[in-house]
Amino acid sequence: MKKLSILLAAGTAGAATVTAIPARAADAPAAQADAQIDSAQEAGSALDEIVVIGRKRARSEALQQTPVSITALTALQLDRAVSKDLTDVGRMTPNASLQPSAQRGVQNFAIRGMGVSGSTPSDEPAVGIFQDGVYWGSNYGALNELFDIESVEILRGPQGTLFGRNVTGGAVTVRSARPAQETSAKMMLGIGNGMMLEGSAVANLPIVADTLATRVAVLTRRNQGLFKDEVRDRSYGRTSSFVVRPSLRWTPSPAVDLTLLGEFYQQQGDPVVVRGVAPNTVRGGPLTLAEKEGYTTPADFFTVSPGDSGSSNVKVYFTMLEADIDIGPGVLTSVTGYRKVRSRVLTDFDGTPSDGFLQGVRNDQHQWSSELRYAADIADWLSMTAGLYYFDQSFSFAETRDLNNHASLLATRSMLDNSSFAAFTEVDIKPLQNLTVTLGGRYTEEKKVASSAPFGRCTFDLVTCTFTGPARYKGDNFSPKVGIAYQIEQGPLLFASMTKGYRSGGFALRGTALASPYDPEKVTAYEAGFKSDWLDRHLRLNISAYYNKYKDLQRTVLAPDPVLGVIQSVFNAADAEIKGAEFELSAIPVDGLTLAATYGYTRARYKTFLGVSDPGSRRFVRVPEHTANLAADYETDLGNGDGVGFHLGAAYSGTYFFDDANLLSQKGYWLVDVNVFYRLQDRMTVSAYGRNLANQKYASWGSSLGALGQNMFPGDPRTYGLRITAEF
Repeated sequence: MKKLSILLAAGTAGAATVTAIPARAADAPAAQADAQIDSAQEAGSALDEIVVIGRKRARSEALQQTPVSITALTALQLDRAVSKDLTDVGRMTPNASLQPSAQRGVQNFAIRGMGVSGSTPSDEPAVGIFQDGVYWGSNYGALNELFDIESVEILRGPQGTLFGRNVTGGAVTVRSARPAQETSAKMMLGIGNGMMLEGSAVANLPIVADTLATRVAVLTRRNQGLFKDEVRDRSYGRTSSFVVRPSLRWTPSPAVDLTLLGEFYQQQGDPVVVRGVAPNTVRGGPLTLAEKEGYTTPADFFTVSPGDSGSSNVKVYFTMLEADIDIGPGVLTSVTGYRKVRSRVLTDFDGTPSDGFLQGVRNDQHQWSSELRYAADIADWLSMTAGLYYFDQSFSFAETRDLNNHASLLATRSMLDNSSFAAFTEVDIKPLQNLTVTLGGRYTEEKKVASSAPFGRCTFDLVTCTFTGPARYKGDNFSPKVGIAYQIEQGPLLFASMTKGYRSGGFALRGTALASPYDPEKVTAYEAGFKSDWLDRHLRLNISAYYNKYKDLQRTVLAPDPVLGVIQSVFNAADAEIKGAEFELSAIPVDGLTLAATYGYTRARYKTFLGVSDPGSRRFVRVPEHTANLAADYETDLGNGDGVGFHLGAAYSGTYFFDDANLLSQKGYWLVDVNVFYRLQDRMTVSAYGRNLANQKYASWGSSLGALGQNMFPGDPRTYGLRITAEF
């Protein structure tokens, strides 16, 4: 394995010295799409033809000609919708629930019913996030700002062949803007409610004409919080974010394209906002500590009462080297990345003035990975992608719990080393002119070594711990894919596929004794659909349907405990079937106006569930059955070079449950956003925006802590602001 990692690293270095002619598979597809969107909006003549790179082919592909269910959003679309992080992207994607967790900077993402709910670092994600081709091995630090981004692509459904393990729900790929051979600059200043101040600057500069260019992007944003802390009579939910992303692009010849990109991201302030719930809403639940002490939840939904204000500090370091070289009929691509996450969070988890559950978390994770692949259009009837991949990760996780009026002071610590290797290929064969058959497969080997000091085996200051282990896990997997697509002349693209994927096995590392490893979670997925443009590309309709069969589902089981507060462990607890459909409709009824609507239906049902006699009656955690999005975008030229326009969006989420027992839930709700802008001579834009205009009261998650209380994690109230953007 060590020899292979050296080989892949050498492949990256070697790529820098090859001087053949590269095909441009990764040449700024989103930038092209933004130019096309601008052109389409100015002309008002047709829907844009977005191009995507999610299938890792030799050249970027038109979205409407790609036989995969993908939602692709360009920089312009993200900017018009005032999207700040990936949770905003989820609202624009059918059957996607991209939500934060109970820890600042930790994601709980689900697509087509598959995801995670919790903040245990050893829980492998079911939705993989890939930043500039680099897989994020941890859910921690996974809500970075969507700033100076070229595109975001959401591939729905298992993507095991090209993206590997832990994408049983889907994959989210984020591509940062790259240096270009032009001198340009962009600045933004903004203000908003909650005493929000933000500013950003982007500078792009050629260093050597036609050869070397650099780009530096910086963002800072801070606010005093959108909630009220009634205990301290101040605002609550304070956050401060800072991002700096330098990059360098070297093209010594038309043959070679090298990009070196780095990023530092920090978010600090208050922890995730927690709202304590009293009286207890769990039927038959115990009298909680907060109730005994006379606490009643404030009537105002956006008022909270933390006994300890808590704190959070999350830092993420990232660097990536990508090389694209043309060799023969295709492109050799090497992507090597390093990522480090440092998280320190203190949260009043019961969310009441009572000293019920004060949780401290320290997590340190670092990883590096390297992928070497070759993609080629060998002939008119044959194209292929094949590659090798290596991933190495380790983390150290520690947690303290101050419980029940300081009656129990508990601490735990765990460590994990994880490595994996994969070889993959995917081939497109055209036996007939308009017919394409896709065959692919990926073989993966992985190892994990875990050590754990459960609650009671560490001093509260975490200075001394008694570990059990090391325990070892080793596994392998083969994930095949078979697909077929038929392009009707001047008509729709019809496609269908069968694919398999898996989510890694491993160890439950959240304060319980180190037990035998749980097995991988496996899925067999079937999909069919079509993509179509009508009326000279004034109307677009895409529909897909899917059926996924899951075996050995990994479920994080949470149970109240009088000593530990809550017990969290992972089991292969269930088998399930998930089926559904997705509809995406876009239209240009008049010049300058684009209307869009999406709808997603997910029917997720357990076939078996450990210890449950009627598993079919249980609903998945945080998986709404219905999701929808409506949007209207308008822009018109005023004749003097200025322009005016707006974006109006409304996202719907159906009812979802917070726990496997289905005792706690969130009713369906709509979130309405608007952005109105005035553009001056293509140099300056003034925009006023509002988010959650109806001041909808909703929660992303909630839990029961037994006698220690009940909580929920509310979404942000109405927010609004003003931005001024200048381009030079």
